[in-house]
Amino acid sequence: MIWLYVGGLACALGLACVLGFGRSNAAGITTSRWGRLMRLWLSTVRLVGRRMLHAVHGVFVGEEKRRALDKARAEAAGKEVLQTMGNMKGALMKLGQIVSFMDDTLPPELQAELRKLQASAPPMPYELVESVIRLELGQAPELAFAELEQQAMAAASIGQVHRAVLPDGTRVAVKVQYPGVDRAIQADLSNYGLLMGAINLMTPTLDAKPIVDELTARLSEELDYQREADNVELFRGLYEGHPQIVVPRVFRAASSRRVLTTELLEGLPFYEFVEKGSDADKRSAVETLHTFCFESLYQHHVFNGDPHPGNYLFLPGGRVGFLDFGCVKRFPPEFLAAFRQMNRLYLLQDRAAFYAQAVKMRFVLPNQTDKVDPDWLYDYLRYYYLPILHDREFLFTADYCKRAVGVMFGPNMRRLNMPADFVMLNRITFGLNSIFAQLGARANWHRLARRQYFEPGDAERWEANPPHPEMA
Repeated sequence: MIWLYVGGLACALGLACVLGFGRSNAAGITTSRWGRLMRLWLSTVRLVGRRMLHAVHGVFVGEEKRRALDKARAEAAGKEVLQTMGNMKGALMKLGQIVSFMDDTLPPELQAELRKLQASAPPMPYELVESVIRLELGQAPELAFAELEQQAMAAASIGQVHRAVLPDGTRVAVKVQYPGVDRAIQADLSNYGLLMGAINLMTPTLDAKPIVDELTARLSEELDYQREADNVELFRGLYEGHPQIVVPRVFRAASSRRVLTTELLEGLPFYEFVEKGSDADKRSAVETLHTFCFESLYQHHVFNGDPHPGNYLFLPGGRVGFLDFGCVKRFPPEFLAAFRQMNRLYLLQDRAAFYAQAVKMRFVLPNQTDKVDPDWLYDYLRYYYLPILHDREFLFTADYCKRAVGVMFGPNMRRLNMPADFVMLNRITFGLNSIFAQLGARANWHRLARRQYFEPGDAERWEANPPHPEMA
């Protein structure tokens, strides 16, 4: 019966696509709500069918052959998801980017394919790039720029980037938005179930709801490149003159709502830096990333909320160039003060006060306190706090990230409330953790955390009652 259902569904959806519901625009993007839904459904049918065939085949082969089949299926699934989301762009591709660096529980073959979504989606034709620039800037590309490379240097979820030279000789990066991607995103955001299904399509280990809720709140902002230009200038002002943090300059005269021109930064992309960077440069880069994250958060109450590897360039001397400020979260100071207190109470092992703070911040809803035990909550959050819990060095590893994501984003998360500000903090934390693991980041993070969270007298209080080694 299942085969009849799958076959019938595939035929029906295929017929619908033939009739035009899934037709793409000139940029290769399907913009209608039903067209995008059907493309995702068709991809799901193919994945489910492949999984069922794999399960049946695996019964009749040995362990070694089964492992080879598992690897082949993960690679095929990755290519399927990459092709579907890479061509659809918009919110669906953004979800793929988030999962690619947040969920270390994915098979390596699937994760490797998803990582390609970070900067190497199928680009739109150069003729469309020219037409967008002409429409947005009010002049032909050859007048706005002395040179404009036809081949995109990167293509992502909302737009693609080209190297160019301004008439005065300044080398720049020009980000051009895909025509119709705004309609595609609105179609995705109007179909909540589509986004939930997209995450479940990639990984069953993550709780999709908080991710989708935060994405819905933030993604529309990324369509406005003038807003992003404001964000870039905000961060450039905050870190002007910093020896390690580099934020590119914006060129307003060559920018608009759908075109953004910034200073061209030249450096190693993340995965090339992981492979080629020296140990000293990696240690320096880790320190820079940590400084940028926590100084932005606790001193300036803002954060560039898209901490995936495609948004960093690694420059000589351990300096880091920060790119893509489309998704910037502004945190209320009172929320960060309350969150700081929550972290302080956890480190001091004051379970009762910590629980009361979690209820106050609605991490635990007041009408759910009879269902969420204080000791359970404290133990559940151990993986979140583990890097800063003990007064010793902690090495970020892929195994730690895998275990932490599996625990923190598994079914237990559904027992808790997840306000939007917490969702963004989780995205920042676990995204940064994954990056640190790949850079082999090792430090006494506890000592760094004391500067952020402890009040006078807390160090002595902690020393008198340090966490038990079993908390490691």
